[in-house]
Amino acid sequence: MLTFKLFVESVLLESAKADAPGILHTEHVADRTFDGKKEAHHALGTLEGVVSTKTPITRKIDDKMSFQVKRENDGRVGVKYKGTGSTYNYSQADIDKQHGHKPYLAGPMSHLLAHAGKVLPKEPGEYQGGFMSTPESRKEEGGKIKHTPNTLTYSADKNSEEGKKLAKSKVSMTIHTRLVGPTGKAEPITDTSGFKSHPDVHMVNHLVSKKEQTLSPEHKKQVMQHVDAAKKLMSGHSYDHLEGHKDTLRTYVNSTVDSGDRPNIEGYKAHLTARHNKEIDKLKSDKGKAAKTASRDAALAHIDNHQKEFKRSFDIHHHMQTATNLLANNLNHTAAGEFEHHIGEKKSGPEGFVANGLKIVNRQEFSKANRERGAVLKAKAEAEAAK
Repeated sequence: MLTFKLFVESVLLESAKADAPGILHTEHVADRTFDGKKEAHHALGTLEGVVSTKTPITRKIDDKMSFQVKRENDGRVGVKYKGTGSTYNYSQADIDKQHGHKPYLAGPMSHLLAHAGKVLPKEPGEYQGGFMSTPESRKEEGGKIKHTPNTLTYSADKNSEEGKKLAKSKVSMTIHTRLVGPTGKAEPITDTSGFKSHPDVHMVNHLVSKKEQTLSPEHKKQVMQHVDAAKKLMSGHSYDHLEGHKDTLRTYVNSTVDSGDRPNIEGYKAHLTARHNKEIDKLKSDKGKAAKTASRDAALAHIDNHQKEFKRSFDIHHHMQTATNLLANNLNHTAAGEFEHHIGEKKSGPEGFVANGLKIVNRQEFSKANRERGAVLKAKAEAEAAK
């Protein structure tokens, strides 16, 4: 089970702004419509491309921990936690020195160091992936072998090819990204033929074939109704009114995932007011309170002065997110991969998919469950800290 410390570090990683190599954060398709014309049309084109199968997709794997691994020119293999400030470990002594005080990192790092090199291409290279499990964190139940790296439980028939590979392995992981050049530019891995096979390493397949990606005419029509509605609203739409609101719009939209509300102007104003008031209450000086109050009032007045534009932005976001939810739901049936997926006892689809650097996730299913689990972990940690 993910510890609260690791959960917090994963959240920090997701929100990190550092110019670190690899993937730090993958945006929701719909949220890019808050960022400007170019970004909004990139998101729109991504959905159109996925529906037409012209844009390839990969499965988003709900791993326990993101890591990087590299094979040096001299053949040495190093592993590192995908967190800012972490460095490569080439020996157990390196791991003990860097992560010995954090067993929830040291344990996975040790397993990865021992086994990841067995499947890497023989040529030098650097990669990013996700740690899934080791034998002690798996269980056999009802003829299935299962592991729950994070929110999702992945299960396979123990007598299936995938189940046998998982049961026999000493570490389960996925490698989905190649890091290229001195800056570690992230390039999705679309061909795994250069990787080796080894019984000690179970590799979760992140690739989706074009056949798996193909929707039925009925499902394609459902998705495209909302894509076309968004495209129509985006024609001639201005994005200037969103300046200064990109981050708070995201936190507001995330809050509606929990509440089930459709994002709207009045809800956003209430969210923004509460956010500002919380900051105002923290301040002690009258001058500071006055400045923050003026900032709040200016932000609310800006929304009132651009009601038409904000409403259109929320309508665009709604159609883009609805299209994404429908697309994710349909892909869950055609491109789920080799595993069955559950959230708790409830059957679900996989975490989602990635296309053009954007994530195609059903926010009302996986994202909501993930946030609920995070809240439980936080509450548990706070209760333990209060003892």
